[in-house]
Amino acid sequence: MTGQQPESRDDRFARLGEKQLDLLIVGGGITGAGAARDAALRGLRVALVDKGDWAQGTSSRSSKLVHGGLRYLETFQLGLVRESTAERAVQMRLAPHLVRPLEFMMPIYEGQKHGLHFINLGLWLYDSLALFRVPKRHRLLKGRRALSRQPNLRPDGLKGALTYFDAATDDARLTLENVLDAAALGAITVSHARATRLSKDDSGRVTGAEITDTLDPGGRKVSVSAHLTLNTTGPWADELLRMAGPTERPLVRPTKGAHIVLRAERLPLQLAVALIHPKDGRPVFAIPWGAQVYVGT
Repeated sequence: MTGQQPESRDDRFARLGEKQLDLLIVGGGITGAGAARDAALRGLRVALVDKGDWAQGTSSRSSKLVHGGLRYLETFQLGLVRESTAERAVQMRLAPHLVRPLEFMMPIYEGQKHGLHFINLGLWLYDSLALFRVPKRHRLLKGRRALSRQPNLRPDGLKGALTYFDAATDDARLTLENVLDAAALGAITVSHARATRLSKDDSGRVTGAEITDTLDPGGRKVSVSAHLTLNTTGPWADELLRMAGPTERPLVRPTKGAHIVLRAERLPLQLAVALIHPKDGRPVFAIPWGAQVYVGT
């Protein structure tokens, strides 16, 4: 008895144009991949395309975190923190091989805007908004006890530290697993397939797109018809929108987050560290990741 042969990429590309879709998703990062999986779970006819590889853009260049939004407490976005911590718990339950607990330390130094006890109260709120669905509750380490957990902290002016839990992930693999599951559920998934033109009806409503195979030397194309076209291209969202016609102003204001990647032996860490920049007060993370450490953003 022989099993069914897996569908080739050429077959998937051709199948894009066979029937009208319920949903065409352009952009194969985590947002597009998650939307495709969700739509396929609901029984919709869905296709997901990306001009490059899955997670090639922002979704493979993150801080490798599934965090609950601790920084948003300062601006009182409690609803966002509650939602983020709930989603973090779901991901840790459904994909423990990809989303795992990560312990952070936040050292507090003399002269910082917020002291130990203020941050301690904030972390009680953080844990409570998460309904205490964390591996361990946060801890307060006074004085130089923090150095026993993280010996290479600067000791001068150190008032103490707090430890708390968030989650780390392999961002590219998390995206890829969403794509694979969407495909297993019936979605048509084709990478290296660029949307080069949007189709519109007489009223100006978008009804699909022309997709070009960027791996084909002849640049073969297929016309895809869909009830709804979803733009999940992230920083390139306005580029796709312009295909539908002129826009008054860009919808996306790009921001830039840079990481410094160091070898772990240059910055050995016992656990991740959350720091406050001494000049402008921005949060900066140092996150151990295998043989490297990410510092940023």
